Amino acid sequence: MSRLPFDRRTAERRAKEEKAQRDKVARERRESERRKGAGRRDLDTLLDITRRLMTVTDLDALLRLIAEATVTMVGAERATIYIVDQEKQEYWSRVAIGQGVGEIRFPLGVGIAGTVAKTGETISIPDAYADPRFSPENDRRTGFRTRNLLTLAMTGHDGAVIGVFQAINKAAGEFTIEDEVTLGSLASSAAVAVENAQLVNAQKRLWLSLIETLATTVDARDQQTAGHSKRVTRYAAVIGAEMGLGPADLDRLQAAALLHDYGKIAVRDRFLQKPGKLDDAEFAYMKAHAEKTAEFLSYLDFPPDMRDVPVIAAQHHERMDGKGYPKGLSGDAILMGARIVAAADVFDALTAPRYYKPAYALDKTLEIMDGMTGAHLDPAVMAAVHRALPTLERTIDELRSTWPKAGDEGMGSIAEAASGGLSERDRPAATPA
Repeated sequence: MSRLPFDRRTAERRAKEEKAQRDKVARERRESERRKGAGRRDLDTLLDITRRLMTVTDLDALLRLIAEATVTMVGAERATIYIVDQEKQEYWSRVAIGQGVGEIRFPLGVGIAGTVAKTGETISIPDAYADPRFSPENDRRTGFRTRNLLTLAMTGHDGAVIGVFQAINKAAGEFTIEDEVTLGSLASSAAVAVENAQLVNAQKRLWLSLIETLATTVDARDQQTAGHSKRVTRYAAVIGAEMGLGPADLDRLQAAALLHDYGKIAVRDRFLQKPGKLDDAEFAYMKAHAEKTAEFLSYLDFPPDMRDVPVIAAQHHERMDGKGYPKGLSGDAILMGARIVAAADVFDALTAPRYYKPAYALDKTLEIMDGMTGAHLDPAVMAAVHRALPTLERTIDELRSTWPKAGDEGMGSIAEAASGGLSERDRPAATPA
């Protein structure tokens, strides 16, 4: 009996099995290569995001970038990044991708994000409305529908939870263990960036408190100009923003505005607080405060992005026609920041009461300032003042409580000031040449 048909069938079966095995190996190899490729892409994406995170020191901008990266890396519809405030035992966020709700603040332990913030555990919820820990209140308020969410902690260098990642609505299916690993890797990089940003912000707050204290010491010496530096700073910020200055330029502008009169710390009380006119010698002495401002501020080690602050502060009495002081600069030789501070300085001198005058109305203030435009004030700055009038008017109302009062030391009555005429200290800054 021949065995050939049986051998043929056996050989054919073996050939099919071998082909199936080869196909399986090929599929596994392709899947492995795909995963390796995806892994490399994920790693490249993470490295790129990490490089970007390390260049951002503004906390709000950093949180936006982290939220955008979260959405991209795990395929979510939106993401929210919360920061933990251990001192207040709260967690908060001003960032939401999608239909956000502005700043959100809750006590630690409240809600899913609050639980993660308090415990450091990772919580993945495949069906939000089926989980008793989920609160639909935010969905009701915003109209957003949460299907699933992944929430995990961001820990600092000391192991404490400093933030929380929350990815919402996986675009395809549910969040996976791979998504947890991906966000965990992102969280490690983000934690370093957030701690750096918080350190920079703390240093900035210290810096601002220092210059605010310096400005307050000057204003405190003369009751009739109490709050002047604060008001000039607010007005300068409004004008600068209207002129399109960016955040860094606005920071420099406000620092210079706060310190613009710091040289007056060297002016003796009998000149600084003298009502009425100053004689020529007294006025020359008073004008020296601009040079003193530059001198005193030169002793401070300003950060690189603030190196122009002393110059801006010292130039605020320069005029467009070159007849100002201390150096007689004109036109574009005067820094733009100084031209803005000059206008803000005049604006406050006119809109706030002084011992020789009441608070002028806006129409009279603008009439006087328009008369100074060209020779004294920069026309471009004054155009911005006119455009920003609604905001300036609201700011005046907000700052009215900082005005000197009639009964304050050095604040005589308007009738008493009439015989003395306009103060020479304000004449160059409050009247046409």
